Amino acid sequence: MKYRILLLIVLFAASRFSFAQTDSMPRKIYKVKVKYELPAGILGLAASTIGYKKLATVSNMSAADVAKLNPNDINSFDRPIAFKDPSKFHSADKTADFFLNFSIVSPIVLALDKKIRHDWLDLITLYTVTHTFDNALYFIGTFSVRRPRPLTYNPKVPIEQKTGDGKSNSFFSGHVGFSSAATFYAVKVYTDYHQIKGWKRIFFYSVAAIPPALVGYYRMQGGRHFKTDVLVGFLAGGSAGILVPELHRIKKKHENISFAPYFTPGGTGGLTFAMAF
Repeated sequence: MKYRILLLIVLFAASRFSFAQTDSMPRKIYKVKVKYELPAGILGLAASTIGYKKLATVSNMSAADVAKLNPNDINSFDRPIAFKDPSKFHSADKTADFFLNFSIVSPIVLALDKKIRHDWLDLITLYTVTHTFDNALYFIGTFSVRRPRPLTYNPKVPIEQKTGDGKSNSFFSGHVGFSSAATFYAVKVYTDYHQIKGWKRIFFYSVAAIPPALVGYYRMQGGRHFKTDVLVGFLAGGSAGILVPELHRIKKKHENISFAPYFTPGGTGGLTFAMAF
C-alpha cells in the first residue's frame, strides 16, 4: 500500500507544473480551505501507512487458523473465487497493480483543460482529501471484519502462502476502492466544470468504472478478494470520489429562482417571478 502514497506525491508534483499555466479565470466551482484541508489530507495519507502496517499484523493467520477453513462456508456467489489457478496469481497481481497505478494518475488529464487547470491547488487539495476519506472507509471495513482471503481456502496453494500477515483482510478491496476514488473524482470534477448532466454524465461515469473493474477482476484472479469485496470497494471508493467534491461545491444562491421583465402592447410592463421545484 505504501507505493500508492508515493504515486500520489508524484502526481501532486506533476500537477503543480501542469496547472501552473492559467488562462481565463472563470468562477470557482468548489469552495476549498486549502491552508487547512491540504495539510490535513497529506497528513491523513501519511498516517495511513501506519494503518496499513497495523492492519497487516492484525490480519495474521496461522496454520491452525487455515486448518479451520472450509470452502463450503463461503456463500455460493463468492465460492468460485476460492479455487482460482495459483499459477496465474503473480501475473494477475502485476496486472491489477498496473490498472491501479493508471487510475491513480488519471486525474492529471484535468491539467489539459483550460477551464479547469487554474484551480490546480484546490483540485490537488480535494484529491488528497478524497483519498484520505477513502482510506478511512477502508480501515473501518478491514479492521472491523476478519475475512480470510480466497487463496487461504484454495487446496492448491501451499500452506506457506496461506499463513502470515495480511491474510484475513479480504473485506473489502482497498485496491478497487483507491482506483474508483481516483477515476470517479476525475469525472466528477470534469462534469461539474463543464456542467455535463443526464445521459452524457452517465457515459463518463461508465468509462470511469472500467479501470477499477479491471483492478477488481485481476485481484480476484490473484486470489486476493471475493466478488463482494470488490463490489463494496468499488462503492466505497466511488462514493468518496463523488461526495468529497460535491460537499465542497459552491451553490448559487437562489439558483432555482428567476426574474424576467415583460412588456405589453399597451405600454405597460412588469416583472415575472418563477421558482423551480
